[in-house]
Amino acid sequence: MRIDVRRTGGLAGLSQGWWVDTDACDDPSDWSNLVDSLPRDAPSAPAPGVRDDYTWTITVERTTVTIPGTRLDGPWAALVTRVRAEGTPT
Repeated sequence: MRIDVRRTGGLAGLSQGWWVDTDACDDPSDWSNLVDSLPRDAPSAPAPGVRDDYTWTITVERTTVTIPGTRLDGPWAALVTRVRAEGTPT
């Protein structure tokens, strides 16, 4: 399974990305468990009054969600952290 993570925005408005092919990893079942733990509804509305917030766009296979940085938490944050740590920068 391919997972892509892209971060845009912030003060400078820069964009960064990372990707991972979980089938090529040593622990594909751990990745699958993490993906299975994701809530089906991602938070989409930014918190009021947050300027220069990051926006995270996460694609798992054919499903893409966009989450404001201030709302990135729980399993979504765990997935982003792991992809950034173990994935390949784009």
